Formats: sequence, C-alpha cells, structure tokens
Amino acid sequence: MRIRTTVLTLALALAASVSAEAQSDVRNFQIAVFAGWQAYAGGSALKSGGTVGADATYFITPSIGVGVWTDYSLTEGDGAMFPPAALSFVDSTTFSTINQPVDIWEYGVHGKIRLPGSVSPYLLVGGGGYTVFLDSQQSGASETFTGFVARFGLGVDFAISDRAGFEITVSDAFYPNWQPQKLFPVRAQFQNTRFPELNPDPDDLSDSVHNFRITAGVTLVPGS
Repeated sequence: MRIRTTVLTLALALAASVSAEAQSDVRNFQIAVFAGWQAYAGGSALKSGGTVGADATYFITPSIGVGVWTDYSLTEGDGAMFPPAALSFVDSTTFSTINQPVDIWEYGVHGKIRLPGSVSPYLLVGGGGYTVFLDSQQSGASETFTGFVARFGLGVDFAISDRAGFEITVSDAFYPNWQPQKLFPVRAQFQNTRFPELNPDPDDLSDSVHNFRITAGVTLVPGS
C-alpha cells in the first residue's frame, strides 16, 4: 500500500510540473522507474524481498517498442534448504542453519507490445543476465555468480498527460540455469555427517526457477 501511494503521488507531481505546451508534444521514447515485491520460487532457496529498477523503451510505432531494463533485488538465502552446519566438540555437536544476505542485479533488453490509449495494456518479453552478490563473510565460494534470465510480463500503462503517467506490471523472471548450491557452499569440516536425517532433501532445490513479481512505477516521456 505504501509503494502504491508513493508511486501515485510521484506521478501526480510529474504531471503537475509539465506545461500545457509540453503536454501536447508527443514523443516515442518512454522511461519508467519502478519498485515492488519479488517472490522467488521455493526451489531457488531464496526468500521473497523488495526490488527496484528502471527501463527505457523506444516505440517504433504507437504499439511496438524495444528497449533496455535493469533492476536490483534485496533478498536472503534460505538456509533451511541446505544441510545445517555442524560444529563438533569433544562430546557434542551443535547444528546451525545459516541464512545470508543475497543481492541480485538483473539487466537486459526487451520488446513491448501495447494497445495505445490513456489506459494501455501491454505485453513484455525480454532476455538478459543476472549477477548474484553473496555475503563474502559467510560464503566460502566466489562472491558473485552470473546466469541468463528470460523476462515475461503483463501490465497496464495509465497516462496522466502526454508526458507522464504510471504503470502496474506483473512479470516472471525465469532462470533456466540457476545454481542454488552456490548460495551455501559447505566446508568439509562443517558438514553434517553425524545425523544425516537432519539434512533436507537436495531434490527440493531446482536448477530452473520462475520468480514472480509485481511492481508499480512512474513513467515519463522526455522532451526537449
């Protein structure tokens, strides 16, 4: 609710700042800044979290556009999906589930097909890459790893003027080559071999995951 209220307020402020002359100057280039909620698939071993981003689309025709996008998500690795770390002492063993902060940066190109009008539904298809940033203090592996992302979405553009508006988008970021094991590399000296029944089923992890999100954003058509 706070995100939607903030986005609507920003959109209204942008509309108020555009002069009557500028509002009649129609352009084919649109910039959007958005924020929302990212829900990761269970097999990804990632917890849901917030996301922010921006995109730029050049409309070749009033209905067809191409552009670029980038976004940044703040999440956390789900340690319960991995064997607990075992700290062995002389006559006892302590088990710990370890979560770690994970940031994911996505980037790529997209195509957009829309129905022109003041309320404009659209279809979004794109592809690109992602970079995962791990917590270097908790990870025993490389601090980052990368992969391919395919992006699919549906949304609605609401025009406030010829130059400003807002949008709501529901989309899927598909990772076909996800590597969840890299989130929690277990050092040999900490592996739980004493009570293997405490280890979760590794088949619960997935190497390809669909991650759904909903975002709301402010759109602007820049002019000279």
